[in-house]
Formats: sequence, C-alpha cells, structure tokens
Amino acid sequence: MKSFFSAFLEKYLYMSTNSRLKVGVIGCGIVAKNGHLPWYSKSPLAEVYAIADPDSNHLKKVSNLYHPVKQYQDPNELIDDPQIDAISICSPNWAHKDQVIRAANNGKHILCEKPLAVSLKNVDEMIRAVERNGVIFQTATQKRFDPGFQKIKEILEKGTLGEIVHVSLYWYHYIPDLDAKWIKKGLTFFKKLGIDILKELGAWRLTDPRSGGGDFLDHGPHYIDLLRWWFGELKNVSAQVRKFQAANQYEDHTAALFSFKESRTTAIFERSYNFVGRHAGKEQGRIHGLKGKLLFDVPFEPKLKPMKVYKYLYPNIITDRPTRMMIRGSKDPWNLSYARQVRSFINHVLDRSNEDVGFPKEWIPTIYDGRAALEAVMAAYESSRMQSMISFPFIPK
Repeated sequence: MKSFFSAFLEKYLYMSTNSRLKVGVIGCGIVAKNGHLPWYSKSPLAEVYAIADPDSNHLKKVSNLYHPVKQYQDPNELIDDPQIDAISICSPNWAHKDQVIRAANNGKHILCEKPLAVSLKNVDEMIRAVERNGVIFQTATQKRFDPGFQKIKEILEKGTLGEIVHVSLYWYHYIPDLDAKWIKKGLTFFKKLGIDILKELGAWRLTDPRSGGGDFLDHGPHYIDLLRWWFGELKNVSAQVRKFQAANQYEDHTAALFSFKESRTTAIFERSYNFVGRHAGKEQGRIHGLKGKLLFDVPFEPKLKPMKVYKYLYPNIITDRPTRMMIRGSKDPWNLSYARQVRSFINHVLDRSNEDVGFPKEWIPTIYDGRAALEAVMAAYESSRMQSMISFPFIPK
C-alpha cells in the first residue's frame, strides 16, 4: 500500500517520462469534492484536465483548488473535448443518461455516480451505448472499495462464519422538516449573506421532482450492491416505503427485506432521514452466521475515516466481547474507499494491474452492477405500492 509521500514522489517521476490520463469531472458538488477530484489530483497516473458545472461559483472554487487546464459551464462541451480520455460523472441523477451516452459515443471511459439513472429504461439505453462503443464503464458504488467491506467479503468467501443466516443493515441521517419555521428562518438569513445552504448540501436530492426517487434511490444502491457482491443475485424483496416530511418530493424512510437465489440468507436494510439526532446519524451492520458473526460501524462519510469491523466467534463467548479486526492500510487516506475507487478506475482504463490497490479487477463494479442496484430500488418501490413481495428479475409495467 502506498503512502501519500510515495504517491507524490511517484507522481513527479512519472510525469518526467510519460503523459498522464486526462480526466474531466462533471459536477463540482460534494461527491466530486470528496470522492473524485482529490484522488485524481494525487494520482501519479492521471490529472484533473477539465471540470464542468453550470454554477460559476462552484467552478471557481474547484478551479482554485485543482487548477484544471479547462473549465466549462456546459458539461456537453467537456464531453466533446477531444483531449479528454475519461470522465467522472457527478451530476444529478436525471442528467446521467444523456451524459453517459454522449461520452460513450465520444469514446470516453466513464466513472458514473449512482444511481445510474432515474429508470431502468434509461440505464438500458446507457448500456447499449457503452457496449456499442467498447468503452470502460465503472459504477461509483465506492463502499465495495472500503478495506473493511473488502475484508468482510474475504471472510465470507472463506466460510469462517459458517452458513449466513441473517444480515441487518441500519443506516440513517437526520434531516429536520425543511418546512419548519425555524429552518426557513435560518435558510433565509444565510441567503441574505449570499449562502444557499440547501444548494451547497445538494438538497435537490430531496426537493427536485426530476430525481426520480428519494432517499432509498440515493443511498439504497450502496448496500444493495454490497449484498449482491457478498451473497449473489437477489431472489425477491418485500419493502415498506414512506414519506414523512411534506417538503420532500419522494420517500425519506424505507425498510426492505431481501432474499437471495443462491443462499438461504435474509437481509434487512433500514434507511431513513427521520431518526432524530445529529445529521451524521449512524451506519452499522450485523452479519450472523451459524459459527459466528461480524459487526461493523461506519463513520460519517465526509470524515473519510476507516470503518471498524468486529468478529465474534465461539472463543468470544467466554468474555462476551467481539474482537476488533485491524484492517491493514485503512488508516492511510490513500487507501480509503473513494481513493481506491478512483485508483482502480485509472488502472482499468490504462490496462494496468490493480495490485497496487489490492482489489481484484473482477470485483470492480460494472454498469450491470449499477443496473441491478437500480432494479432492486425500483422493485422495492413496487413492493411497497402493491403491498406484496416482488421477485427478480423485475420488469416495470
């Protein structure tokens, strides 16, 4: 595993003899600033060549940090730039389809944020464009790349826990009612100071009808992707989807029960914005097997800190305390999930081994993985609407 120092050193040595991958980043909001831009800029193999965002203030802030060669307010101009080799798409959900298709038609390799689109029909159009043009497409479900979740995958493959009986996933943030008087008063105060807090926090996810769905569409694909990665294809889902806050366009609370085609495992995934507390909330999980269990605790994502994983096997019964697992390399920011995601994408595009990341290439999430996660979200919506179990494959009516 490389430290920041060795990465910087390699960067300058590499620049002296080679040209680097020219990357364009569309969208300069939170996910781009946390998950994409820093890691391209630190890579010895790539550079932030261009950025695009309709908001000139976002462009200016990001430009001052990363000094791209070019910047555009129109993302299409970035996509059409012949100098760009690969693109990170960090724009809102509804923009993904057209941007992916245009990028694929221009021969650009693509790292696209989830959810991939707002409908399965849109994703299928994207898939056809990617296949037709033979470009590399990676779905940005970065939790796969977390060393902790990778360790869990490896433990499950070894069979250490025995047959897996049940998985419980519990993930919430707290966002108070945006229609509340005290919230509106505070937002108005900051707007007078020229600060649009809702915009800066990406509140389009809650309030814009173009999003195609709410909290489960936004956050659900992460753990649906992990569940498929760990236990194989989904068999069916039974879900309850709710909207408690009137200001939100779509759901802000979901509880879903999944089963799998290749195992007897059941998995419950709870996702909500409505559990009162600090905004950072909680993100925890339990994996129960016949021979033991794993417990994990994930820190609030913007903190970019390593997750904690605990193992509880027969010997732990004596003390009734789980054993903290030390995840090698996880304390180095260069080996956190977002960094490993971008490093894997760069290696894939350049047809390099992914050994420096320590993540097998066959585990890198594809456009088909992204589609499967979206399919599961849409099936959960249908399950709640019909108040019935929905089987996979799910074909919307």
